[in-house]
Amino acid sequence: MTLSEEAVETLGNRLYEAYREARATSPPSETHDLTTEDAYRIQRAAVERRGESFVGYKLGFTNERVQDQLGVDRPAYGRLTADTVSDEAVVPSDEFVSPRIEPEIAFVLEAIEPPAEVHDVLAATRVIVPAIEVVDSRTGSWSPTPADAIADDALAAGVRLGPRAAAIEGTDLSMEAVQVRKNGRLVETGLGANVLDHPVRAVRWLANRRPIEEGTLVLTGSLTPTVEIDAGDVVEARFSTLGSVSIRAD
Repeated sequence: MTLSEEAVETLGNRLYEAYREARATSPPSETHDLTTEDAYRIQRAAVERRGESFVGYKLGFTNERVQDQLGVDRPAYGRLTADTVSDEAVVPSDEFVSPRIEPEIAFVLEAIEPPAEVHDVLAATRVIVPAIEVVDSRTGSWSPTPADAIADDALAAGVRLGPRAAAIEGTDLSMEAVQVRKNGRLVETGLGANVLDHPVRAVRWLANRRPIEEGTLVLTGSLTPTVEIDAGDVVEARFSTLGSVSIRAD
């Protein structure tokens, strides 16, 4: 049974307050049976409460290792707002409940209308950018149900974009490698092929579910399992051709 608008607003407000106050709240599925459609309605309600301009989407759970790590069995998307995207290297850890990081390849796109094929995504790609996404669970659980993860904005929390953008032409993103180093120690490695076999396929997955507006930023999903981060940690993602990006938890 589809959730009422009142229930959607109540659950969205609860997740928004958890986001704003950086405190854990109970998952929506604890009190309601959620369909995927319900979860996206709750996500939208929570994100719209921020009053921030929309800048793009983050894709989550496009990597089978992340799906296994978090117990989620399918990709999902979340919404990115202007307050979550930064070129600053310092992340205030007290603004999150239980943060983790993911190394990702971000796309800046021209408009795409569904149905979309790989060649449509390639033609619409302005630039690609290395990125570190900060993910967070406002429910305090790192084993969320798929519906709870979607309602919680697919765990989106923050994005640090790298300093250098690149053209997609001549770059084999399936073979783009990344090393994740925490406090100088190698903790994870991954390839672009870990993201639905190719990051372009991840964008295509989204474009066949949402029309993409000109200038939209899309994070395609983590090349590695998530990496925990605590106050004082410095995490660097070193990509094989796209350059490096790092953050420090304050």
